[in-house]
Amino acid sequence: MALTGRFYGLTSAQLTTLQGQYVDCLSAIAVAGQSYTIAGRQFNRANLAEVSQTLGDINDALARLNGTRTTQTFGRFGS
Repeated sequence: MALTGRFYGLTSAQLTTLQGQYVDCLSAIAVAGQSYTIAGRQFNRANLAEVSQTLGDINDALARLNGTRTTQTFGRFGS
């Protein structure tokens, strides 16, 4: 999962609110699944992979604001 940085610049309060909403969305997907039918009509929830990616981006932005963000550096040796 590559982080995008698209939530950089938001306040901690905004990010915390978004984080809660996306956790609720994940919970709803877990309980009801991504798609369901009511009275013959098909309904679809958000894509699980997209919600997970967005939650990762929000958590990254929060960690950056709080100064707890970690980075990894990989070395490449040889040719």
